[in-house]
Parts: sequence; C-alpha cells; structure tokens
Amino acid sequence: MNCAQCGGRLSFNELGLNKKFNANGSACLCKRCLAEKLGVTCCRLDEKIEEFLESGCKLFVRA
Repeated sequence: MNCAQCGGRLSFNELGLNKKFNANGSACLCKRCLAEKLGVTCCRLDEKIEEFLESGCKLFVRA
C-alpha cells in the first residue's frame, strides 16, 4: 500500500499508526505525512510506536 499524499510505500508500523490515529477511515498516510497532518514530529510518532509495543499492541513490530 502507498501513502495517499506522497505515494511512498507504507511500512507495517505506518499502517498501524494509521489504524490508531486516522480514526475517520480516510486514506492511509506515511509517517512523515501523518505527522504533518497531526501537527507532531516523526520522532513523536516513533515514541508512540514504542509505547504501543510496550503495551502489547499487535499492530506494530520492532524494527
């Protein structure tokens, strides 16, 4: 699957981020485009991925 905004290929974790933060079901975005849409940094999204992993969420994998 590709990012709806920039066309970049989406990783497994980027798909997970979209499931967590793109609740209205709109098109999937890569981490960079999703961060821009949410008004946060890519580093902050990486931190959230770690938090989700630590909580046992199966939508994410360790890189």
